[in-house]
Amino acid sequence: MYCRRNVKIRKDLLVWAFVFSLIAATVVGGAGQSSAAAVADEGIEPVGVETSGGESDPAKPIQSISFKSDMTIRDALRFLGTKYQKNIVPSAKVDGMVTAATLYDMTFESALNAILGHGHKYEERDGVIWVYTADEFKKIKEDKERMVCKVFTLYYISAAEAEKLIKPVLSEAGTIQGSTPAELVVPTGESISVGTGGGDNMALNDTLVILDYPENIDRVGKLLKELDVRPRQVLVEATILSAILNEDMQFGIDWNTIDGVAVTKANPDGLMQDLFAGAVDEGGVAGLTVGITQDHFQVFIRALEEVTDTILLANPKILAVNKQLGQVYIGNKIGYESQTTVSEGGTSTSQVEFLDTGTKLSFRPYIGNDGYIRMDIHPKNSDGTLKENNIPDEFSTELATNVIVKDGETIVIGGLFRDGIIAGRSQIPVLGDIPFVGAFFRYNRDQTSRQEVIVLLTPHIINEPEDTRSDARSDDVRRKRFGARDELQWITRGRLAEDRYAMAARYYIEGNSESAMRELNIALEIRPSYLEAIRLKEKIIHETDPAADLNIDRIMLEDFERKDTERFERK
Repeated sequence: MYCRRNVKIRKDLLVWAFVFSLIAATVVGGAGQSSAAAVADEGIEPVGVETSGGESDPAKPIQSISFKSDMTIRDALRFLGTKYQKNIVPSAKVDGMVTAATLYDMTFESALNAILGHGHKYEERDGVIWVYTADEFKKIKEDKERMVCKVFTLYYISAAEAEKLIKPVLSEAGTIQGSTPAELVVPTGESISVGTGGGDNMALNDTLVILDYPENIDRVGKLLKELDVRPRQVLVEATILSAILNEDMQFGIDWNTIDGVAVTKANPDGLMQDLFAGAVDEGGVAGLTVGITQDHFQVFIRALEEVTDTILLANPKILAVNKQLGQVYIGNKIGYESQTTVSEGGTSTSQVEFLDTGTKLSFRPYIGNDGYIRMDIHPKNSDGTLKENNIPDEFSTELATNVIVKDGETIVIGGLFRDGIIAGRSQIPVLGDIPFVGAFFRYNRDQTSRQEVIVLLTPHIINEPEDTRSDARSDDVRRKRFGARDELQWITRGRLAEDRYAMAARYYIEGNSESAMRELNIALEIRPSYLEAIRLKEKIIHETDPAADLNIDRIMLEDFERKDTERFERK
């Protein structure tokens, strides 16, 4: 009886608990509907509602952001910082309302700029985005206590050039000061053989001392990194010849008579005309000539020697920096008194100047990005005499021209003439020596001599060391060298000598004469009659030690090798 009563009480309790649960759910639901209706009636939009897009990636655009109509800029910044996990710290003066109600397809930075508008600025520093008013930002940026000083060392451009290019990057309060350039040690003026200069200032690297704000200093550093780079260089092999003209060549050498050499001549109208042997009418091309030949200059000289006697005046090699002046001068200096000053005590002081006579060649290379070189060339051939009043007269022939030539081609300049008088005397033996009477048995015969100065210029673009000595090329040379030692029969002694000569020529172009001589000695041990190696060795010895001359050996071997070498030369 007692157990049945307990079961009935338990069932009643469960029923009443279920009833009370239904009543509570009904009350809570009604209150929620009332609150939602109240918000809808007021027309207030929720804060920062995103419909789609990345959750926390600042660079990934989101579809839209909506703001309350009365939301302040500080609240909007707080929402962006929370959403994108950014540390945004506005200053105390940052205020105002958000003017944009909804933003579509915005990244974090775009949304930040839209919220701030034109009246506020920000900068990111040490992982924090600091927001200021426009006036605050201007005062901070113009605070001179922020200015820093930095020294930049220049290696390739001068301080004066860099200063002109950097000034526009600096602020109005920024200052720049460049080091004073050292006086020229190698002059590049009208005369190239005047006394060397000196100076009290140190001829070290140019430097720039800049005082400005840190952000401008960073811009200057990036700009100098692009400007102060190693310039390219051009190796110009200049050959200056003097060709003796006979009676049939008084107007210069006819290039059509030179067998096996093709010269492209520049016409007055700027067109180029190919001149091959027998390609033009009789009479040929004479006078002042500027042309280009693809043949090696040694082939050109040998072909020229078949026509007339030729004297090699100079054969220098000049390594010139891109767009920088290079000069060669061969001749004499005629001294004369340009000014005489008499002091009060009667002491006279004379100022002596010199007139340069002979052949002078000035050039300036401009390297293109297509393997071509524009050469600004100014050859000059001059002669001078002194009058009775010690005033010099100068007779000169000069030319200024610009020629575009491919790397390795030779520029030919002709038509620079030299005229001279050779005094001669003829007499009848014995009778011509009798005093007083001998004058009737002798006479003077003066002969005029005429020579044409020919200038050959062969420019070569010098690449960077890492380009000219690539690993693949070094491995190839090493494989040939050691392969021969391992008795690989297909590599002949002539092939090994050619490889050694090629390495020697490369070392010579780079200015390493010692390594070039080492390779040439090995090449001549393998092939003692290698004419090209002998010529290069003779040239190096003549440049380093003029007293040691191998001309006799070269002459003896030239006839021996002529028949073999001519069939390998391009006609």
